[in-house]
Amino acid sequence: MLRFEQIEKMGLIYAGIIRRDDWDGNPLTHNTTESINSVLNSNGIYPKTIYRVNQQHSDNICIVENEYKKTVVADGIITQIPGIALCILVADCVPIFLFDPTKTVLGVIHAGREGTRKQIAVKAVGIFVNEFNSNPDDIVSIIGPSIGPCCYNLPDELLNLCSHDGLVITDKHTVDLWQSNKKQLLDSGLSKSKIFISEECTCCSNYYYSYRRGDRQLRNYAIGMI
Repeated sequence: MLRFEQIEKMGLIYAGIIRRDDWDGNPLTHNTTESINSVLNSNGIYPKTIYRVNQQHSDNICIVENEYKKTVVADGIITQIPGIALCILVADCVPIFLFDPTKTVLGVIHAGREGTRKQIAVKAVGIFVNEFNSNPDDIVSIIGPSIGPCCYNLPDELLNLCSHDGLVITDKHTVDLWQSNKKQLLDSGLSKSKIFISEECTCCSNYYYSYRRGDRQLRNYAIGMI
């Protein structure tokens, strides 16, 4: 599994991605919570529960206050509760981890094209500030593996919509979701030195499932746990 040590060392049990090669040859069974838990356990990570949401490319974010919260429609999850593994599915969309080590608040966000256009990362930081009294300067962020500006070509109509909504368009007329989300986080008050971009393109790399490369059902799992 990929691990983000930059953020783990600040107080997290785990922050990272379960990738294509982490399923031990059984990709068709990997969508169950039980199989995700099995992969985590085999790597020494033992959550009380795994919390997943019904993702619909929205800007909805839920706060998990106990391990019995019902599944909701959302594309972001935030908690202060230790032992709850926050789990987001991605296959080219951007997984964003947010962690405030001062207030011990963790968020895992699904920021695809639509979520980025809707500024879901900005909304997440707002929840940190308004609900948990975080100082944006304390928040550390990881912008994880996703489709990169090398591969994210779009029809002109969608490209124009992205440009209109403030997303970063490259000289090659591709969308840069990494820099788009970094810009939003900076505008939300995060320090440049505390935003890390993995710069791994899921479409280029065989380590990951990629929707654009043809993986219509299989997903990578961005997971964080206090």
